[in-house]
Amino acid sequence: MSKKITLKSSDGISFQVDEAVALMSPRIKRMIEDDRTGNGITIPNVNSAALAKVIEYCKKHVEANADDTELKAWDLDFARALEGLDKDTFFAVTSAAHFLNIGGLFDLTCKTVAEMVRGKTVDQIRDIFHIKNDYTDAEEAKMRKENAWAFE
Repeated sequence: MSKKITLKSSDGISFQVDEAVALMSPRIKRMIEDDRTGNGITIPNVNSAALAKVIEYCKKHVEANADDTELKAWDLDFARALEGLDKDTFFAVTSAAHFLNIGGLFDLTCKTVAEMVRGKTVDQIRDIFHIKNDYTDAEEAKMRKENAWAFE
């Protein structure tokens, strides 16, 4: 029987996971090694929605067979599912992967962002990420003139 670790999100939701799943994060691994797991491990700055997705990713990677092809296909499906989430949750998962130092998940989310913006115009990217253009028309015209090479 595998040892269970309780992970607590920043919004107070607890998740019980197998130790092997928790050990996917070097940050959590250090906490376990330092025996700071008495009442569970609180993960600051990681909300429950993001932590649930991180756990889903880690659990699949722990349970996966040696079949890289199957895991890569699962990762692609997982990335598509993440892309379908609201942007706040998507970026919370990216931040959580970075904070917890889960390189594979962080790389996957960053690649997903790259795919989301590939071939898009500045205005399309602003729409995707709900970014307000805070340049005045005059400032934008000046910036485009000074950096014309970037708009070719």
